[in-house]
Amino acid sequence: MVSALLATPIAASAESIAVSPTNIAVPNSGKQTTVTVKADGRQSSVVQLRVVAWTPGQDPNNVRATRDVVISPPMAKLRPRQELTARVVRTKRKAVRGQECYRVLIDRLPGKEQSGQDVKLRVRHSVPLCFTS
Repeated sequence: MVSALLATPIAASAESIAVSPTNIAVPNSGKQTTVTVKADGRQSSVVQLRVVAWTPGQDPNNVRATRDVVISPPMAKLRPRQELTARVVRTKRKAVRGQECYRVLIDRLPGKEQSGQDVKLRVRHSVPLCFTS
């Protein structure tokens, strides 16, 4: 039975997205910036975009929910080779003192167009975002 499972072909989707920039610094009490997401594959991609609070020097997975920074749109469907420019805005009224850091999380969600035996992967890009005074 194990040999039958090992012999069963399983495909992994190679669809991808590209994100730029890969590190965002917003100087001089700036309040907004942009992130570009491009679908690099031959199929449409659904992406979810979020911003979470993060402390530099800590594990990039050690994040917390925040409403101090928002991203728009929070979700989009991209056609092959389509590019999306998402707007990131700091909504917190209190001025930045020193440095305030976050992570922009961009998830490529698995599509329904894959066949039943494909391995469906969620791909995450985690981009550091820091506002400075």
